[in-house]
Amino acid sequence: MTMFSTAVLLSSLLTFMLPIHLSMAAGDSYVRSESNAAMSRLQKIKEYFFAGFKYCEIVLILYKCHNISISIRHLKRILRINNLRRRNYENTQFEDVENIIRNEIMSSGQCVGYRSMWQRLVNDYQIKVKRNEVMRLMREIDPEGVASRKAHRLTRRRYNVKGPNFVWHIDGYDKLSPFGFCIHGAIDGYSRRIMWLEVGASNKDPKVIAYYYLNTIKNMKCAPRVIRSDCGTENSYISFLQPFIRHSHRDSLAGMKSFMYGKSTSNQRIEAWWSYLRRQGIHWWINKLKDLRDRGRYDSLNPIHVECLRFCLFDVLQAELDRIADLWNVHNIRPQKMYRDLPCGKPFVLHHVPELYGGHDLGKQVNLNDVELCFELYAHPKQTWSNTFTELAYCFKPDLQTPSNAEDGFRLYEELISVYDQEVNGII
Repeated sequence: MTMFSTAVLLSSLLTFMLPIHLSMAAGDSYVRSESNAAMSRLQKIKEYFFAGFKYCEIVLILYKCHNISISIRHLKRILRINNLRRRNYENTQFEDVENIIRNEIMSSGQCVGYRSMWQRLVNDYQIKVKRNEVMRLMREIDPEGVASRKAHRLTRRRYNVKGPNFVWHIDGYDKLSPFGFCIHGAIDGYSRRIMWLEVGASNKDPKVIAYYYLNTIKNMKCAPRVIRSDCGTENSYISFLQPFIRHSHRDSLAGMKSFMYGKSTSNQRIEAWWSYLRRQGIHWWINKLKDLRDRGRYDSLNPIHVECLRFCLFDVLQAELDRIADLWNVHNIRPQKMYRDLPCGKPFVLHHVPELYGGHDLGKQVNLNDVELCFELYAHPKQTWSNTFTELAYCFKPDLQTPSNAEDGFRLYEELISVYDQEVNGII
């Protein structure tokens, strides 16, 4: 590559940053489980089994979500044939478990406790190990981290909802915004299931937030009775799309009452969950990116730096968010002494089979033609990095490989920025 061609390409990128629109990343996650209809019955059973679902929960979820009807006795037979047992610790290699825990602690896993670490071992690595053994290993490997996580919980006001899809809480998370990563999420008030958790180039564009909302209700074929958000302008489109979607319903919260503004401090469910998100790994990302900035390797005012960071880490960060949401949706919410009337259990089960816990689905069916019309007029997918930078990256490093984890992403960023600095100095 000649110095002249590099200069031309750099100039075109600096003067005209053209963002591309990508569809929402697909993946095997519980946030997007409704669209994953192609999995075989055995694959579904294995997925829910390794997520720790009870037998009755697996049977009901298969019937209600996938239209698969089997009995508990048949389910047990399938599990026995495939040698799937709850407490099969015979082949557990503690050296492998220790190595995995060490690798997790080297990255975002340093933020999680032994229960979440145990869940990662079961869900992500399909390793059967006792939670007490995970706790013992974490105390030996990372005693300082264990000590730092021992803190008192903040007592919050009482919250009570009669069933899933009554109210969704939506909000943006801006801790990574200085580095070009804007996170937006939604949580169901009753089940605490994460409805979407997405990272984009901006969470201030109302059309992008509308896309998250419309895509979710399209997959679920129902809308919540109420959407709760703060007064940010990014929610302006949802503020009239939700009443439009609910205009034909006849309940007391139909129409304009189906969208509720309020203070961020009062949007309790999602605001409380952001602290969980930080403890589950985003705190590591914040520190890593701040170190990059403090070492002079990142400048938020330089569009090349911003685009390069997105190019190297965007998909990796989205995969991390999917992982955190997946583990949250299948973890057990323990009973609370102060709020005994709140349902406890797995958010995914509480959302899909609330009848097991005395609740019922309060969502309202939607007209898919109305949803498609809203898609055409008021939504577009999230932005990532520009096409121009993709061309530039391959000019800098023709043999580059797409990063599969955070460390590879940061390493690729350092390499591309080093080449960029050399080219700029050569041009100057």
